[in-house]
Amino acid sequence: MAVITDNIFWILIVSGVVTSTMLLAAVAPRAVFKQFFGSVLEGPLGNAVMRNWGLVIGMSGLLLIYAAYDETIRTPIMAFSIVGKLFFVGLVFTAGSSLKAARGGAIIDLLIAGLFSAYLLGT
Repeated sequence: MAVITDNIFWILIVSGVVTSTMLLAAVAPRAVFKQFFGSVLEGPLGNAVMRNWGLVIGMSGLLLIYAAYDETIRTPIMAFSIVGKLFFVGLVFTAGSSLKAARGGAIIDLLIAGLFSAYLLGT
């Protein structure tokens, strides 16, 4: 537990950078969704959903980076991130083979959520 607590700054920075890469989906939604999920949502509605998803997830990554520097807001941002990441993990692994391409990202999110949970439970 002390390893996580002692390195929470870097854990937040690295996880924030990884998470914020989804901002690319706000700019190039089709490319990101094809790479991440193996398919894209078609039409104007699909494009809007993909761009919004990328922005929201990417912004949560930027908040994690901010939380590395500001301990006063660390707990709520980490809690928000845990909920979002675990929800995504649940969606991916209950969808069966249709979201198989996203399993790598879901495993990374599960690891990040586990680190954050261990930190919050230990402080």
